[in-house]
Amino acid sequence: MHARRLVAVLATLTAVLAATGCGPGDSGQDSASTTEASCGRSDASPVGRQGESEELAAAVGWISREPVRVTTDSAEATGQGVMDARRRTATMSYTLKKNDRMILVTLEEDDVYFAMLNVPGISFGTMYSLSRTEVPAGSYLDVDPTDLGGARRLVDAVVSVQSGGEQAATGKRRLAGAVDLTATWYANEDLCRKFGDKVRAVPFTATVDDQGRLVEYVVELHALAPELGDARTNWEALGMPTNPQRPGASQPAGDVRALLEAFEG
Repeated sequence: MHARRLVAVLATLTAVLAATGCGPGDSGQDSASTTEASCGRSDASPVGRQGESEELAAAVGWISREPVRVTTDSAEATGQGVMDARRRTATMSYTLKKNDRMILVTLEEDDVYFAMLNVPGISFGTMYSLSRTEVPAGSYLDVDPTDLGGARRLVDAVVSVQSGGEQAATGKRRLAGAVDLTATWYANEDLCRKFGDKVRAVPFTATVDDQGRLVEYVVELHALAPELGDARTNWEALGMPTNPQRPGASQPAGDVRALLEAFEG
């Protein structure tokens, strides 16, 4: 399975954030009817800016105006960190569930730094760096500093949305609908070959708090296959500016991108 960010978380999403997702493994399903499907990126099918859709679009804006804490959780990995879209900075850590390996990520505008833990032959003190233009699509390092965590990208990929009601005790509102994964970082050819047009309308739920802020977004990937689980991203106000320190220059020589792909593969 190729590890994919959900998050994000979606913060980065949250992340960085990420959210973390992945292409499907072999679930034993017959995919003969979808082998020719293409995962060409779409702009989704906009549902218009009215009603619940307008509420969801407005709810995501605060993430680009305030420092936030992001957490992500998916079948592949968990993640957590803080980000400040105004300063185009973020720090995130992701732990892969299958082998307990960890990657620590720092974003400073268009520079991405990372270190790895629990990887044989790699010292945890070793810092690697890449420019955003060198980062593979779908990587944990695939972060847009103007849309940290991918929250806006997820909301813009919504193809349907409706109200799920309000929680009287908290004032939070629940929204539900479908999202087009080909308009997000989840899309890859394996996913589309296996599930075809199903990837263009995957169920999601979102929670908006009593101040009108998006605080949770869950992509229900289990609708495609149970082993994919769900990809969840949560945001909360940090209440103070972030102050990440730009790491030192990359120490090792060699193909850093290939090393990253091997870690995430």
